Amino acid sequence: MKVGVLLNNFGGFPETGRGARACIDLARHAERLGFDSVWVTDHIVLPLDRKTPYPHNDSGVFPYTWEQEIYEPITLMAALATATERVEIGVSVLVIPYRHPLLTAKMLATADQLSEGRILLGAGVGWLRDEFEALGLGGEHFERRGSVTVDYLRAIKTAWTAEAGASHDGPFVQFEEIGVRPRPYRSPHPPIWIGGWGDRALQRCVALGQGYLAISSNPSRLAAETRRLRELCDAADRDYASLDVGHIDGLILAGDREASEDASLVGGSSEILDKLRAYADAGLTHLVAGVGRMGDHSFDAVVGALEEVASEILPEAHEF
Repeated sequence: MKVGVLLNNFGGFPETGRGARACIDLARHAERLGFDSVWVTDHIVLPLDRKTPYPHNDSGVFPYTWEQEIYEPITLMAALATATERVEIGVSVLVIPYRHPLLTAKMLATADQLSEGRILLGAGVGWLRDEFEALGLGGEHFERRGSVTVDYLRAIKTAWTAEAGASHDGPFVQFEEIGVRPRPYRSPHPPIWIGGWGDRALQRCVALGQGYLAISSNPSRLAAETRRLRELCDAADRDYASLDVGHIDGLILAGDREASEDASLVGGSSEILDKLRAYADAGLTHLVAGVGRMGDHSFDAVVGALEEVASEILPEAHEF
């Protein structure tokens, strides 16, 4: 199992006074300690009063608020590409309908060139209607965001792989015989991991992805998803073994399990390892973790937690 680190580009670490540079500092620590990847997440704006419930927990409460700084993910990925040397650099997940696919393809290809082939595209459909509307993308664009995502991803792949002039004639975006260079460094293109939950996300993964990125899952739910993913791969004559299976979750070190945060990987090192074994048995190959310490979300506490995870959890997790 590979283990990646979320860099907290939502909210950041304001106590450091370093802004987005604190995310880069954290990435360098993660690389030095032996983690496999670093990850950013995506929103552009947040409403002061949100009408849309958050779909990925039982409470419907989104854990971020409008006044927190949100560092744009693709820009940050390009900075991370030059600040690190080994780790893969992912986004979990980029809301594909927010950006024109040619712009997304160009920005990610540039970041992939800078990183010499370490970019991972986690791709999602989005959920926050308020944000779609603020970006001028309400109405049909929001209601059909799954179909928009499929069309945009196909356009992005065309832009990345076209031998000469790129052409795409889809229901939501069209272009004909245009130059779209540079190509990405990684051939044929950066891996696309489809994020989400439910059968539609799994179907998109089989049709378009090189990986699946589960959100708010648990071992039993992930096992059911991977079983279904195998069925869909068999029906489409795809090799299930060629797909990565990721999961976004918090990994919170805590001596007292009775205290809990909104994450399934909470506890001491041995308890977390037991849970990671259960995830591995369910098919997980790459954990994308918001690493921290119970009750302390400061930069120094996160770095200390990374050091403990690297010492006590990471070596064994790499053997799963």
